[in-house]
Amino acid sequence: MTGLIIVCALLTAGTLFFIFRPLLVGGTPFFGDLEGSQTSLKRLLRKKETVYENIKDLDFEYKMGKLSDEDYQGLRSDYEQQAFTLMREIEQIKPEVLQKTGEPQVVAVLKSDKKSRK
Repeated sequence: MTGLIIVCALLTAGTLFFIFRPLLVGGTPFFGDLEGSQTSLKRLLRKKETVYENIKDLDFEYKMGKLSDEDYQGLRSDYEQQAFTLMREIEQIKPEVLQKTGEPQVVAVLKSDKKSRK
């Protein structure tokens, strides 16, 4: 009976570890990026767009008078740092795609994805 309880406890602990590991480690999948860098690039671009939307929302809240100058500056600085970090990661994945002139990053990535399928 005691052995069964120990086995169940170990299985539960292992399952919980596997489920909550991405939250504790920072969102990285357990087995890495299985689909290649194109998927991670799209994920990073989505994160970047989310951070930019958060900055726009923050600016709106500040203009409406819902935030103090001190809170606004602190939050804005945090979001700008996140955006900078994401941009560095994006540039490291596919610099040749992102350096195309005249095209937004999302368009350049999507066009390169279509070319690789042909």
